[in-house]
Amino acid sequence: MNEPRNVGIAELVLCRAPEQLTCLGLGSCIAVIIYDPTTKIGGMLHVLLPKAPPNCKSQEKYADTGIRRLYAKVLEKGAVKSTLIAKLVGGAQMFTSLNIAIANIGKENIMETALFDAATGKVTVRTAFGQTRTM
Repeated sequence: MNEPRNVGIAELVLCRAPEQLTCLGLGSCIAVIIYDPTTKIGGMLHVLLPKAPPNCKSQEKYADTGIRRLYAKVLEKGAVKSTLIAKLVGGAQMFTSLNIAIANIGKENIMETALFDAATGKVTVRTAFGQTRTM
């Protein structure tokens, strides 16, 4: 099997089994995975911010526009709407120890690494502290 393809910030990537996708160092960002276990088609979106400004050209950068685009693209590739599964990883609140008023982007979005396996539909999450869990 080939190495997993990295999904960079504000990027949307589709795949089919046996391919794998990964997002590294999510922090306050979110990896959104939509997967169809019947066709083994899926995709991953690396979301940076929660809401796109009016007339925004970079849909994948934002949760509100990027998730709609990911959903549409997975269906276009051949996924079956009634069997889709969605998973989310990330959304850490960064800089919690600073005594300044800044937006909690992680909370609005929802420091991990996510690995999506299109063959099984499993998402493995690894934290910066070496903990691993599969969903």
